[in-house]
Amino acid sequence: MDPIELAGQFDAIGLVPLLLWLHWSGEKARRIAQEKAEAQIDRLSLQWEAQIDQMIAKYDERERDLRDRYDATITKIDAEKKEQADRVLEDIKALGLKVEDVIRFIARPVR
Repeated sequence: MDPIELAGQFDAIGLVPLLLWLHWSGEKARRIAQEKAEAQIDRLSLQWEAQIDQMIAKYDERERDLRDRYDATITKIDAEKKEQADRVLEDIKALGLKVEDVIRFIARPVR
């Protein structure tokens, strides 16, 4: 065999491990970058879910406060309405008594 041809074969044989090493190290770097990206996506996803949970909790709290104010207003209006109805009923009874007094006055025997 010719020494130049033999040297060319060694270069080819030496090149294969280098190419394999480059491929594996590139794969390793890609895998590490992918894992970092996935971890960042997971972290952002968890933060996003936490923000959504906070927004929902804040919305629920505002809704609860609004319902409480509504219930208090309705209770107050109902109490005022009952109070007015009681006053009107008392006024009607008082007027009824006055009408009875007038009828008795008119119906009394004249002397």
